[in-house]
Amino acid sequence: MGPGSRFLHRARVRYLAANGGVDAICFLRTTSVSRSRFVYQAISNPPSNRQQHSYGVKSRVAKHTSRINHHSKKDAELQALQRVDELLADALKLLHSPTAPDETSIVESLETCEGLAKYLKGISELPNAPEEVESTPAMNLLFLDEQNEASRTSQSAAILAAAIRSQAVEKLSDAAYEIVVDPKVFISPRILEIYVNIQSLLGRPDTLSRVLSLYANKLVPKPGTAPIEYSTANPASLAAAVPVKIANEALTAAIQSKNLPLCLDIINTSVCATAFRRTKIFKRAVIPLLGFSLAPLAAYTLASQISVYQDTMSPEMATNVAFAGILSYFALTGTIGVVAVTTANDQMDRVTWATGTPLRERWLREEERAMIDRVAGAWGFKETWRRGEEEGPDWAALREFTGLRGMVLDRVALMEGME
Repeated sequence: MGPGSRFLHRARVRYLAANGGVDAICFLRTTSVSRSRFVYQAISNPPSNRQQHSYGVKSRVAKHTSRINHHSKKDAELQALQRVDELLADALKLLHSPTAPDETSIVESLETCEGLAKYLKGISELPNAPEEVESTPAMNLLFLDEQNEASRTSQSAAILAAAIRSQAVEKLSDAAYEIVVDPKVFISPRILEIYVNIQSLLGRPDTLSRVLSLYANKLVPKPGTAPIEYSTANPASLAAAVPVKIANEALTAAIQSKNLPLCLDIINTSVCATAFRRTKIFKRAVIPLLGFSLAPLAAYTLASQISVYQDTMSPEMATNVAFAGILSYFALTGTIGVVAVTTANDQMDRVTWATGTPLRERWLREEERAMIDRVAGAWGFKETWRRGEEEGPDWAALREFTGLRGMVLDRVALMEGME
């Protein structure tokens, strides 16, 4: 086909597309008659006016939507980076104060970082491409150059947006870490919660184990002193215990990043700490133990009142018999309740206690076992029938860590088909 024939053919195709022949082009075929001659046969099936309008509108909407998505996402990324630079500069001003800043100002600065983290996460979830639009082979042929140009523009915008977002995320993560580790800043439970949430939103949990350690060991600045004076923190005190909710959120972020050493460090610095165990005893065991210690006095008082309502034996004998019965009832039901609580295993999945572990230790370290169980479930196979087939250095390290803690990973007697 010569250049002139190609030009006439393209002109005819454009004319058919512009005058209702879109469907006709779909059936356009070339028939070879001889080596030097081609006959073009078009099977006419012109669409209705409504179909022509629908095709044109959908095509224009698709191209317009694509451009809007690419430009809006790129502009949003640029605005996010600009906002990060501006707002972080204001948030870091408190670090230049000659005195220890109060908790309110620190919380406000971290909440600014948290809002920016949510903003960046929302931008990263914007759609990269428009929805699929119905098209025909003729439309694909006519707009081939435009599609290639749009594809190149989309790739360039995606690369630019990813680079800008990564830069903003790094700045925001470093700024939040700089605020928390500053010697003048006292890490309260509220500050720790906001910081863990920021790093979880940004996907940067690498510093969480260190901040959890600082929560219990960092020097405490004395407010209103210039120069600032510090007091030594007691890592074994009740106030140094990391709340379970914050520890679980930090562990979730570490699991999502697929960082096994970080997961184990978070477990060591949170639920394995002495402060955490003391806090659990104080909050959950003191009241039951106090009630158990007062049970004999309450039983004797109740027995002395019951002895008045009988005349078959002396009041002293009736009091002693009633006291023994009431006290035996309390002791029996209390013992059954303690055994039921400490031996419950319905919540266990892959990690169980080793044989011979004391019941008090099982109850006291249940949160530790539950966290190791979560890590094992995240690193192992999801199919129950494949459990026990895991291999690799990470799995071997997790199995060793579990054994050193007095636990068993994938007890054979509890695996599927081994009952």
